[in-house]
Parts: sequence; C-alpha cells; structure tokens
Amino acid sequence: MNRLLRILFFGYLFLSLLLLTLCNKETTNQPVDCSQCFPVAPDSGFLALHLTINGENRKVPVAVYEGNLEDQDVRFRDTVTQPTIKILMPAGHTYAVTARYIQGGDTLIAVDGTSLEIKKAVGQCSKTCYVVMGGYLDLRLRK
Repeated sequence: MNRLLRILFFGYLFLSLLLLTLCNKETTNQPVDCSQCFPVAPDSGFLALHLTINGENRKVPVAVYEGNLEDQDVRFRDTVTQPTIKILMPAGHTYAVTARYIQGGDTLIAVDGTSLEIKKAVGQCSKTCYVVMGGYLDLRLRK
C-alpha cells in the first residue's frame, strides 16, 4: 500500500509539473530564430503588414487600432506604397488593422488582427532570451 501511494504521489507530481510547463504563458515551446532573440525582454515589436499594391491600388490607406476595431482607438494611420511595411508598436497589446482598396470601382476593406507578445525562449539558444511573438498581418486582396 505504501508503494502504491508513493507511485501515485510521484505520478501526480510529474503530471502537475508537466501541466505547469505547458500552460506557462510567459515561455514558448515553438522553435525560435536565435538571431531574433533578445537578452532582455523588449517592450515593443514590429507589426508586419502585407498589402496588395497594383495598378488600381498604387497607394493603400491603412489604419492600426489598439484592441478591437470597434473600439476605434487609432494608433497609426498612413497611406502605403510598398507591399510590405513594418510598424514598431508597444508589446503586450492586441491590434486590428484595416487596408482600404478599390477594385472594379468598389471600395473593399481588408481587416486582420494580431497580438504582440513577449515570450521567454528557454533551452533553444545558447542562453535564455526573449522573442516577440505575433505581429504578422495579411491584408492582401484575394484573387
């Protein structure tokens, strides 16, 4: 009976530690690019906006909102002429982004959202470091 209790105790302890590790929101188990890893946790990261620039849309108005689009909390607004731009924004927030296109005389608005999170990468690079997760936004027109 004593042996059975010991096995149950260590089994419970093992499962508890495993769940704590898997549920830790401050670390990442995803593979990271060590060249993009920082020794100190950054306070900001880049939003990478991927856009369609074509004959009808040589200039695309974009707007970045902190939080939900419905909150209308605009943090950045510009007219873009490149298919990809990067915007430095504070980490630890969610963002919604819109891009306004003209197609066949109609106005189309592309919407995407992401969050910028700072995660600790443990055991993947030569030293523990921090990476920025998220930030990719696909606002391209579909064909």
